[in-house]
Amino acid sequence: MIRLRRVAVLLVCVLAFLGQGPPASTERLGAKIWVGHYQEIEEYLRTAECVSTELFEPANAARCTLRPGGPVARMAWRSLPPGVYRGFRESYKAEIAAYEVDKLLKMDMVPPSVERQLEGNTGAAQLWVENVSAVKENASPGESNRADWENQLARMTMFDNLIGYRDRSLGNMIRDVEWNLILLDHSRAFGDGTELPRKMNRIDQRFWSKIESLTPNQLDKALRAWLADNEIKALLDRREKMRAEIKSLPR
Repeated sequence: MIRLRRVAVLLVCVLAFLGQGPPASTERLGAKIWVGHYQEIEEYLRTAECVSTELFEPANAARCTLRPGGPVARMAWRSLPPGVYRGFRESYKAEIAAYEVDKLLKMDMVPPSVERQLEGNTGAAQLWVENVSAVKENASPGESNRADWENQLARMTMFDNLIGYRDRSLGNMIRDVEWNLILLDHSRAFGDGTELPRKMNRIDQRFWSKIESLTPNQLDKALRAWLADNEIKALLDRREKMRAEIKSLPR
């Protein structure tokens, strides 16, 4: 029953993501408007005025329409102080930490996420991605995009293992018209567990090189505000387990 409620909440939020937004670009541009504009969008998410707010219950979440003229039309916001909810450890800080790891790896799959207060509550504000579709089971693009899509799925699995994210499902995966994969809802990521949540059947070698190059100092600087010492250490321990599993994959 708990699992069903969780799926229902995610479905509400994702359906809202897929709701009406600004008209789709006639040039069929990708939805990742934040690439190359990280700091500008992060600052706007922190400070832009919300002109209207739509609440989603019981997810402690909202969609906020921002004043026109800025780089972002809308943002998602979720207040989830670190704690145990319905038997699961969750935190809005994990949403921000997932984005910070995404940035370190130059993965560009997690939308910009920052800490922000809304109506007196502190939570994570995330860019509301426009003009996207739900990822359907066994979804596959045309031949020209298929290899890249499969590599994106491999990177997603590797990312989930690194951050200890066990809740990946079609309910928190969206894509744009260019078949760019976008990942949502990481409030249950991280923690101090070191087991790998997902089996890796293939890897993206260049992405693995980026994961291997992460240093403790880089992680400490990027994640200190969002994760405890034991959670950062657990990430490094999971990387070691990933290394061992990758060595065992057939060449």
